[in-house]
Amino acid sequence: MTPVVVCVPGDLHLTAAGQPNHRAAEWAVDEIERLIKPDLVQFIGDNVQDGTADQYALFRGLTAKLTRPWHALVGDHDAQRDPTAADFRRHVGDPCGSLRLGGFRFLRLNTQEAHPVGLSTTQLDWLSRELAAATAAGERVVIFQHNYPFQIWEDFAGPGIDTWRGMVHGHGVHAVLSGHTHYWQLANDGRNVFAATRSIGDPEGGPPGYTVAYFHGDDFAATFRSVNDRGPLVLVTRPRDALLATRPAHVVRGAADVRARVWSAEPLAQVIVRVESEKPVPLTPVGPLDWSGPLAGDQLGKGVHRLVVRATDAAGAVGEHVVEVAVDSTGRYTAVPGVRPVVTATDFC
Repeated sequence: MTPVVVCVPGDLHLTAAGQPNHRAAEWAVDEIERLIKPDLVQFIGDNVQDGTADQYALFRGLTAKLTRPWHALVGDHDAQRDPTAADFRRHVGDPCGSLRLGGFRFLRLNTQEAHPVGLSTTQLDWLSRELAAATAAGERVVIFQHNYPFQIWEDFAGPGIDTWRGMVHGHGVHAVLSGHTHYWQLANDGRNVFAATRSIGDPEGGPPGYTVAYFHGDDFAATFRSVNDRGPLVLVTRPRDALLATRPAHVVRGAADVRARVWSAEPLAQVIVRVESEKPVPLTPVGPLDWSGPLAGDQLGKGVHRLVVRATDAAGAVGEHVVEVAVDSTGRYTAVPGVRPVVTATDFC
């Protein structure tokens, strides 16, 4: 199977053309289309601010620029005064669905079937059937849903949510990708991993942008690209970031490989990896976008180590991705719940 790359623009909250969030959304769509060329673009909900026909027309103006496949979730702003999401369905499409790609089953959930969050028994029955079908087909499951389970100062509780938790934890899904928070965050609850994309409209914690997520077999990696970022976009795809490690297979046990995917508008001059303060090691290309090199895991002590992959293009622009990797020669590992970055306040909940 070839890797699957998904881009997730943050909540757009579109109101009118030319507003800062509309310009940022245009930038995101343009760069995704021109630079990343993903297998899927997944809009994560709150695509518009008030659910009006004019705002939906603005959203469809953005999606018309995409040649890549795309889907959109319904968010609480999309469904204001419209609990059945009838206007969303008319202007955008079905908020639920399933896509099979590269050994994965990507499921889109509508978490707005109750206020402020909830899922109907009909949708939960569908989810149960999809999880069973994925198991029978040997597919890993990725869930897209607007509401983030760890949104601070907000309850992730409502009709069907306890059943949702049982399904997600019981099945052991590969990842859950969300929006709603306005801030960027990665999370691990000890069983599953999650990513929340920073909003394009009213972003918190930094400039607006989009998430790039990489899925390949047991590999999962994600990073955030902001409107202020320039130069190469770097994503460490192996080994797993320790925060996203959920089982012993995600721990470095000895000598291993570092792999990274690099997107660059300019030719690349070099790509290197550095662990802690050790001497940088050059990576070599192993495909049009992928780079690889040795990781001396057998020389690293037990614990978590900082790993940086840095790419420099021919014009001198630099991009990098920093992760922490867990090392234990015995391979023993128990995931400890955590989030990054830690967020303690928000203006939007």
